[in-house]
Amino acid sequence: MLRIITDQAEALTELGRINHRSTDRDFRLQETAVRDILERVRVQGDTALLPSADSPLKTPSLRVSGSELDVAYQQIPKDLLSAIQVACRQLDAFHRQQLPKSWVKFAEDEVVQGKRYLPVQRAGLYVSGSRGSRLSNLLMQAIPAKVAQVPQIVMVTPGNGDYKIAPDLLVAAQEVGIEEIYRLDSVKAIAALAYGTRSIPKVEVITGTGDLEVAIAKNLVNGLVRIDNPIERTDLVIIADSSANPLQIAVDLLSQAEQDPTSALILFTSDRQIAATVQAIIQDYFQENPQNILMQKAIAHYGLIVVLDSLDLVVEMVNQFSPYYLLLAVVEPWDLAEKIHHARTIFLGQSSPKAIGDYMGGNSLLISTEGTLRSASTVGVETFLKQSNLIQYSPIALKKLSQTLQILVKAEGLAAPMETIRLRNPNQKPTDPS
Repeated sequence: MLRIITDQAEALTELGRINHRSTDRDFRLQETAVRDILERVRVQGDTALLPSADSPLKTPSLRVSGSELDVAYQQIPKDLLSAIQVACRQLDAFHRQQLPKSWVKFAEDEVVQGKRYLPVQRAGLYVSGSRGSRLSNLLMQAIPAKVAQVPQIVMVTPGNGDYKIAPDLLVAAQEVGIEEIYRLDSVKAIAALAYGTRSIPKVEVITGTGDLEVAIAKNLVNGLVRIDNPIERTDLVIIADSSANPLQIAVDLLSQAEQDPTSALILFTSDRQIAATVQAIIQDYFQENPQNILMQKAIAHYGLIVVLDSLDLVVEMVNQFSPYYLLLAVVEPWDLAEKIHHARTIFLGQSSPKAIGDYMGGNSLLISTEGTLRSASTVGVETFLKQSNLIQYSPIALKKLSQTLQILVKAEGLAAPMETIRLRNPNQKPTDPS
């Protein structure tokens, strides 16, 4: 049941409970088993990747063949292919705006400073085998990697019971230039990408989400390879005034519950009628669809409708909660957005559902829908770029700053850095800071 709270103090208490939920215990319980699998793949390589001794899947066929890639185009409808291509273009245009540019500045005394961005050479994308968010998760990883001009992009994804990968996923991968695809699941996939085997060369960056074990595995190999940015919360908050459409709001909340069963789902409004109608629509939905147990639990545990006297009070409370997603279903969304200080992605107006960001750009969040425990991360062009600061000082420039540098180094009590400066200016003595 989606509760309605009208008391401000009670609302703050409930928001605090939701905001401080934790999954640390679940991570600790499974970490030992994940470490064992990682070590087995590191030591045994390809042998550890095979499902079992009597499995029909052999090491060479871990990789999806060219014929499988070709036939995938024949197995999906034309309108789906067209939709995938539109999404690719939209996401490409969005991420190109985020592409940083290398720069160099030439200052006086032959001082040169700059920053250089280079793509990693090889990136590994993990795409969960679950149906929900599968295509969007692939595209939100692959398009930034493509825009960053990563030379080798690899996808690993579980096959079904017959070791086959869904044709829509294979087509989407090819549309963004990925043809190196492997049938691997969970920890084994992360291990193969991180350590490399005879069949699967290691990568520099691993992105993507899956079950809890995938999240733990990525955390354990972080440092050996780079990983995307883990996110602990993917909460959705909606602010609605009297102009909002209650049916749209209810469906937005249900959609997020389907994508992420552990996401907080909170409606703030100053209109009691909107609150009551949304509550009734969601209650009717679960009466007609009792099989959606995970969604019901999400609504029951982390769902809330908060009714306050004014939108100013709503904004104050939303800023305390700091949602990842914020949907403004109000008459003047841009005016309200100016007052919001803590939200990662803001959807403005009633024609901007969260699905727009998932498939057409503006949202870089990857969510796993496997089971009741969520793992999430953010991916952008910068995930696949290496940064280098460029610094060159001429002898004249170093000589001018030599005394200043030595004063600063001496103040920190560091002997070796002092010597690196002195050796380059042997005839100059440091200024006594006393």
